[in-house]
Amino acid sequence: MGNTESGVPFKEKFAEVLWLANRGIRNPVLRDEVFCQVAKQVTGNPSPSAAECGWTLLGVLLYAFRPSQVLFPHLEAFAVSAPVPTLALKRFLRLQLGRVKRMGSRTSEISAKELRLAMTVPSRPLVFGGSLDDIMADPELVSRRSGLPRVLEQLTGLIGSLGGDRTEGLFRVPGDADVVGIVRLQLEAGQPDFSRIRDPNVPASLLKEWLRDLADPLIPESLYETCMAKPNDPQTVHRVLGMAPESSQRVIRYLLAFLVHLLQPGVQAKTKMNSSNLALVFGPSFLRNPVSDLKDVFASSAGEQAFVLSLIEHFRAGHGC
Repeated sequence: MGNTESGVPFKEKFAEVLWLANRGIRNPVLRDEVFCQVAKQVTGNPSPSAAECGWTLLGVLLYAFRPSQVLFPHLEAFAVSAPVPTLALKRFLRLQLGRVKRMGSRTSEISAKELRLAMTVPSRPLVFGGSLDDIMADPELVSRRSGLPRVLEQLTGLIGSLGGDRTEGLFRVPGDADVVGIVRLQLEAGQPDFSRIRDPNVPASLLKEWLRDLADPLIPESLYETCMAKPNDPQTVHRVLGMAPESSQRVIRYLLAFLVHLLQPGVQAKTKMNSSNLALVFGPSFLRNPVSDLKDVFASSAGEQAFVLSLIEHFRAGHGC
């Protein structure tokens, strides 16, 4: 691995990092050893810059492959408890661990272009995983025309232009994992290139990821029990929406208008996705159970679906938000 104290800037070791990332993709048996060696290098490193390079390397390698099921919880706990040099880098690592936990390792090698993009992400504003308020406060991340997050408009627009409203199983069928990962990386690096995407399931998967990765759910956790108490009550829906932050209300209105478009009879006939299906898919995007117990999460999923269904039908009936 070499010593991160060598004084050579991380980006100048580009060829070595690219080689290491692709060796890990090709040889699963090496992955845990790579992560353990990087963790060893950052532990107690007296040089802040060297430690930052090591943590950045760890995050970048997570774009390529994940640790084994045995090592993953230990690496996750290490990243949470260790003194990571900056808050931005700590959030980057948290997002990378969450992403690779869901998506797994790449099946194709990472290109030099992708790796260069990955190296820029830790120093950029969070497109995925930030708070909605932070996103809305950053001119780079918000459309000047609409005042909405650019990524939200980009992904919904791409779903439409690629024929998502004619695609069976939209939002139920996942996009190709490697393509989803590449496009997410481009968005995170601020250099999206949608020219080669042909499958609407790719932006559909990314839209779900963006919503679920938000630091806070669209409907605040403080209102969760209110939603669950009367999930089918239109008055509860109306009251909860009025209590949500303004930034959340704007995103909710936009998202509901998009979902209602997908519920037109002619569209439903092709996508095979009715309001109940969409409520099930988007339940975790609107609501997030503040209790992390797995049994409680499963038990509450039906109530979350019922509330989001009521939310969709409320908007569909013309009541707006």
